[in-house]
Amino acid sequence: MRRILIWFSAVFFLGGAGRLVAGAEDDPAPPPNRPNREEFKEQARMLPPAERQKMIQEFREQHRLGATNGADWEKRREELKNLPPPEREAKMKELRRPLLQGAPGPNTLSPQEREAKRKELKERIDAQVSELEKKKADGTITEVEQRRLERMQQMSRRLEAGGPSGPRPSSPADARPEKLPPPAPR
Repeated sequence: MRRILIWFSAVFFLGGAGRLVAGAEDDPAPPPNRPNREEFKEQARMLPPAERQKMIQEFREQHRLGATNGADWEKRREELKNLPPPEREAKMKELRRPLLQGAPGPNTLSPQEREAKRKELKERIDAQVSELEKKKADGTITEVEQRRLERMQQMSRRLEAGGPSGPRPSSPADARPEKLPPPAPR
């Protein structure tokens, strides 16, 4: 009896796991500009170690993963450690300056440029919506594509409804409305 129960539970769990893996086929394909990991690994596997390291370094720099290289941080740390205190202080201020200024934010576009970008984005979204609506009309749309169609339609409506937006606040404190005057005495 015990063997039958174990056998039944094993078949049940393995059958359920097969269905879970089969659901992965419904996932949408990654965007075309995303690098293919398997292809990259295969290319790296065929290279000698020195060339492989060079290829990985170039990939990290190209895809903005250069900051994950611990060797650069160690080298910088050693350089700073060997400097006299006043020079170290000046060097650290110099290194911190770009970090404190931060990357240029989304508000670097003029209102005309922002509106042009909004129109360009709306055109791209509308093209995708019409493509998905054709599939829906043909009856060949999948569940994943149906959800994508609904989301794209929402984005299109938002872009259509939203006119030119003003500059965004640079910090949460700037986003707060001005303090209201105290209520008038009764």
